[in-house]
Amino acid sequence: MTNKIQELEQKLNEQKNKFGLVGAKPARVQEFDDAENNFSAHINPYDWGIEVTLKTGYNPIQDLRQERYAKLKKIKDPLETLVLQVGSGHEVAHWELPFGSGKGCPFDTYNHDKIVEGIKKGLPKNKQQFASYLANAFEDTLINPRVKEYFGDFSGTILFWDGEGQRTQEETGKKGFTPLYEAFVKVNLHLFGDRLDKIFLRRNFTNNEKVDKAVNEVIKNLNLEEGINDTTPLFNKSQWPRMAEQYARAMSNLLDEMPQERMSAYDSGQGSPEDSKEKKSGNGVEEKSKSNEGKEEIVYGRYKAGETQSPNIESFEQLDTLYQKLAQDIPVKVEAITRESSMEISPLNYRPFDEETDNPLKIKTSKFFFDENGFNFAYPNQPLTIDYKQKVQRKAFPNLSLIWLDASGSMASGINGDSGSKIFIPYGDKSKYHFGVLGCYGIENFLIKQGIAPYIEFGMALFSGETRFKKGDYNDLPKIRKFRLNPDWNVTNLDASVLKQALSGEGDFALSISDGDVSNWDSEKEEIKKLIEQNYYAHIQLGSGTSMTEDLKYWGMPVFYVNSGEDLTKLMVDITKNTYHPFVQEANK
Repeated sequence: MTNKIQELEQKLNEQKNKFGLVGAKPARVQEFDDAENNFSAHINPYDWGIEVTLKTGYNPIQDLRQERYAKLKKIKDPLETLVLQVGSGHEVAHWELPFGSGKGCPFDTYNHDKIVEGIKKGLPKNKQQFASYLANAFEDTLINPRVKEYFGDFSGTILFWDGEGQRTQEETGKKGFTPLYEAFVKVNLHLFGDRLDKIFLRRNFTNNEKVDKAVNEVIKNLNLEEGINDTTPLFNKSQWPRMAEQYARAMSNLLDEMPQERMSAYDSGQGSPEDSKEKKSGNGVEEKSKSNEGKEEIVYGRYKAGETQSPNIESFEQLDTLYQKLAQDIPVKVEAITRESSMEISPLNYRPFDEETDNPLKIKTSKFFFDENGFNFAYPNQPLTIDYKQKVQRKAFPNLSLIWLDASGSMASGINGDSGSKIFIPYGDKSKYHFGVLGCYGIENFLIKQGIAPYIEFGMALFSGETRFKKGDYNDLPKIRKFRLNPDWNVTNLDASVLKQALSGEGDFALSISDGDVSNWDSEKEEIKKLIEQNYYAHIQLGSGTSMTEDLKYWGMPVFYVNSGEDLTKLMVDITKNTYHPFVQEANK
C-alpha cells in the first residue's frame, strides 16, 4: 500500500466517523492494476464497511478542461475529493447522511420497495424491466443535493460525470451523453449545480429536444426547487412513491437507448438490466432487499401500515415472511438438549502412587518419587476439573409432526365474527384460519429452536370438501407452508384413508384443529380412532363441542376448547412442547 492510499484510507475512516459510523467496520481503499473501473465504491449495510477500489495510478484529471475546472473550484486533491464525496458521502446518503439526520434515500428497504412500486406504475408494460435502474436514478437525484448540502461542495461528482462522458465517447465514438444519462445529469444540475458546473459539463450535452422535454417534466411534476439550499422537503418519504411514478413516466421515452455511462461509483455502466442483475449496487440496497432481513422489513412494514402486498415480491414469499415474523411473538421456552459432565484438564500437583487405591492408568510415567518405601511413580493429586456441556444426539422423537387444519368456509370468519383486515392477508388477519396458520408457524419455530426440526418430518393435512396433505423433511418446509396457505373453503369432511397415508406409522405427533362439526364423522370415526390411538394426538376445538369432540373425549383423547386467536396459537405450541418434552428429558439422561 502506497503512502497516498494509506492517507486516503485514513481520511476516509475519519470521515466515516463524522457520519456517525464510529463502530462500523474500518473503511478500506485498495488499488489494482487490473481493476474493472478507474474508481468504484461500495458500502455494506450490515457492518457499514466502506470499500473503495482504484485502478493503479488513476487521476480524475485527464485533460486541460478538467484541470481548469478543478482550479476554479479550488480542488487541491481531485482523487481525495472524488473518494470522500462520491465514494463515501454519496453511498452513505442512500441510507442517512449523517446517521440520525433522517436525510437519506431510500433510507431502508421498505421505502426502496415503495419507490420501485411507484417507478413500475409510471413505466409502460414493455419497459418494466428497467424499474430497478430508474429507481436508483431517482434515489440518486434526491440524495445528491443532500451530499452538496452536507459538504458545501459536490464538485467530485461533477468530475465523475464528465469523466464518464469522455470515457464513453472514446469507447463508442459518439459525442455527448446518452439521452437518459443527459436527462439524469441535467435534473441533478437543476437541484444543486452552479453556473461553473453547468458550463463545464456542457460539452457532454446534445440538447436533444426529447431529453429537455423529459427534464422539464420531471422538474415540474416533482416540484423540484432550483439550487435548493434546504433539502428537507426532498425527504418526505410519504411523497416518494408518487414522485417516483412521475419520474418514471417522464423518463420512460428515453429508455430506448440505455446509458453506457455509470450513474454512480459502483454502477456497471453497461445499461442492460439483464447484466445488472448479477452486479452489486454501491449502496447495498438491492442486496439487502433480497435478503431475509430486508424482505422482513418490507413485508412487516407494509402489513403494519395497512398496505397491500408488494408487487415486487411473490405473494407466498410475503405471507411466509410475515408469518415467520409474527410467530416470533408466540411465547416459546426451549430446553437445552445437553448433558453436563466433569472433565479433568490438569493436576495441581503429584503424590506417590498408592497401588491399593489408585488407578494405574493415570500414573505419570515421566515423574518419580523416592520415599521411605523406595522408588515410586508419580500420581496426579488434586486434579483441576471443569464442568462442560455436551450436545446429546437425538434418540427417539416422534418422527412426524402432522397438523390437521380445518380449511372449510367457516374458518375464514373470525372467532367472534370479525375476520379482520384482508388488505395484506387475503382471508383476514383475525380469521380462525389465520390464527391456525400462525400456530403452525409457532410450532415450527419451537421445533427449530429446540433443535428437533432437522431430525423429523413435517406434515400438513387440510380438510374441507376433500382431505389433502403434504409432508417432507426440514428442507421441504417451504413447500409445506405454501400448501398450507391455499385453503379451498368448502364443507367440512375428513377422509381417514388420506390421514392414514399422511401418518408414517406408530408414534407420530398429530394435532387437529376445527371450528365445527365434521359432516362425515360417523363414517370415518372408527378408522380415525385406530389411527390416533397409535400416535400422540390432541384436538383443539374453536367454539363449542361437537359429536367429534364428544367421541374423542369418550375415547380418552385430550380435547381443548379456545375462544380467542391468541389462545389458539399459544395452545398449539404448548401442546407440541408438552408432547416432545419427555423425549427431550430422555435425551438428557
